[in-house]
Amino acid sequence: MKALLLTIALALPFTTHDARADEPVFCTARINDRDVVMGYDKTEARLSDTYSRRELLATRWGRHDCPSYVVLRSLTPELTDEERLPFCLRVDGSNESVIGYDLGKRDAWGRCRAGAGSVCTRVNQTTAAAGALTSAAARRSIQGLQALPDGSGAVILSGTGGYISGALASLGGAAAAVAASPMLLTGAAVSVVAVGGTLYACHDG
Repeated sequence: MKALLLTIALALPFTTHDARADEPVFCTARINDRDVVMGYDKTEARLSDTYSRRELLATRWGRHDCPSYVVLRSLTPELTDEERLPFCLRVDGSNESVIGYDLGKRDAWGRCRAGAGSVCTRVNQTTAAAGALTSAAARRSIQGLQALPDGSGAVILSGTGGYISGALASLGGAAAAVAASPMLLTGAAVSVVAVGGTLYACHDG
């Protein structure tokens, strides 16, 4: 009997569990001129679907050694990676500090390639308000409101704060409540993005 058990044991594949594989990788991000320590899973699947191979191989620029997806996730924890597609990291070139996120295309390190220099801020996380804008985009009931063609499911409306407030008010309900947000009453140019059940206002910062 012992010989049989020994034979079975030798026939089974020999595997070991490396406890270190389950441990997070720690990195430092420079955000608003402060060093912030973050942890992430370096072996996470599907990262290459959203972030460049160049960044995955060399995740360092200056003092900022966290991959961009880690930083962007920390700034927008309510979104999935697909829903984050419209956004890029805005960086202060003088001190390599992330100062927020903006709308626009990313470079190989997740930074904004170009843009108006705006900063996006979460205005509201009421699903009903974001859903009202998404439905309005599908009906084309508001001029200038359009869905972004990047697979994120985001819709965007750009114009003066007054115009956007009026458009939101015309939808009634939760969207009308957002129309009174101080961010939209400045009169300055602004973009409102509805994605993942959340509304963001992007304005010069």
